[in-house]
Amino acid sequence: MEYSSGGTMAVPPTAAGMPMMDIAVSNGSSKSPMYYPYPYPGPGDVSATDTREFLKINYNASMRTRDVSGLTRRVETTVRGYSGRIDQESIAPKYGYVSFSMPQSKYDAFRTEIEGFVGSRFLTLNVSSQNLLPQKVSIEEQQKQADTALADSKTVRQKIVSAHASTVQSLQSRIDADARQIAALRTETATPQVLIQIQALSDEWSSLKQQLANENASYTAQLSNADANITYAQNVQKAVQTQDKALLDSVATVTGTISVQWISLWDMALLYLPGYWIPFIFAALTILSYLQDRRRTLVIAQ
Repeated sequence: MEYSSGGTMAVPPTAAGMPMMDIAVSNGSSKSPMYYPYPYPGPGDVSATDTREFLKINYNASMRTRDVSGLTRRVETTVRGYSGRIDQESIAPKYGYVSFSMPQSKYDAFRTEIEGFVGSRFLTLNVSSQNLLPQKVSIEEQQKQADTALADSKTVRQKIVSAHASTVQSLQSRIDADARQIAALRTETATPQVLIQIQALSDEWSSLKQQLANENASYTAQLSNADANITYAQNVQKAVQTQDKALLDSVATVTGTISVQWISLWDMALLYLPGYWIPFIFAALTILSYLQDRRRTLVIAQ
């Protein structure tokens, strides 16, 4: 029986580092989202105090038997019996193959049963596992950044709304005050001095109305940018959550293959008896046969 543990595994695209964003809004302007990668830390970069294990397991077994078809069908039945899924299968007179996936919670019981189908001399195992903790740590860091970016975006939006409300209130108050003064002056005698005051207040009233229109236009643009930033941050947050679920689903699934090969009686004998024993046995049988023939010859001669 051969058993190997360890190995490497390619990172699936769904677990690749996701770009995050940097959002800033000030003085009526919105800085465009900035993208920067957050790469996975290497195994040595994860704190030794973090003892969590997110093992991705790949199981491969090779069995040798005189009944290839029967053993292959038995393997398929066992995989399905442990809530597994057959991804690929083939059966030939001297070769069978099964590729499967199954829940990790069923893995230990499955191994115990499947490895009892044949004797240890007829079984070869190759099991690899990798702890995806670095990927998990990276996703958790991205999640923190996504949550912070979303909270910051919502705070920026709230500040825009509050600042706009305060500015509009101030401008509207001054516009109303000018309108009241203009109305009061128009009830007075239209002297040159009164007319000058009315004109000055009218010019200020028009200017304040234009400022209010500009403020409303600027507010609409800023609010649109803020809402776009919030939507983007929410999408990033959902994408990171999707990555996390994909990683956990990958860890929770064991993938593997089992191949079944036909074995001849001669090969079976070689497995039970090392190669140098077989010539020795034949030599011993030859000597015994020679001695027996010689004894018969001597008996006949007497």
